[in-house]
Amino acid sequence: MHKGAIVAGLGALLLAGCGGGAKDGAAADGETKQAAASGWDASDACALLDKAAVGAALSDNVTETSLAFVNKAEGANAATSECTYRLASGSTATLMARLSPIGDNSDAAIKQTRETTEKTMAAFSDKKIEDVAGLGKAAFFVPGINQMNVFLDDSRFVILTVGSAPAATARDVAAGLVGKIKT
Repeated sequence: MHKGAIVAGLGALLLAGCGGGAKDGAAADGETKQAAASGWDASDACALLDKAAVGAALSDNVTETSLAFVNKAEGANAATSECTYRLASGSTATLMARLSPIGDNSDAAIKQTRETTEKTMAAFSDKKIEDVAGLGKAAFFVPGINQMNVFLDDSRFVILTVGSAPAATARDVAAGLVGKIKT
């Protein structure tokens, strides 16, 4: 199976895994309003991570960005979008962003998302998912497809995929870029 299809499939699974109502320990509505007030707009992932930073981290130039899968928050539905960064070399990097109006990034939802990702990846790879400390509420890296999944807090979630980064440095490259995401 093509890595792009795996990445797209994982993104869909992870979005589904983060859905639903507020769960154990979910944040109050104030956290979501605070993220929105700070300009953190999950419906415009391209505005959250500068293309020059992506290009520098991947030692390439970003020739264009494109925004897709835009969903504006409505009621209990999360705001989401995905930005594709097209590189001069022909590679791409993607950033998917999600902002929940009900703060549903509970410990149980995070655990479910990680387990779903592990099960999905087991069909394609024997590489183990790696927990990453110091990035938000919880984070894990998926080697092979070079995907960093970060629950920034109870309301915000991002998936950054840097497929063209060398395997030996991909985790560090992704972590560095997550640190540059507008918060």
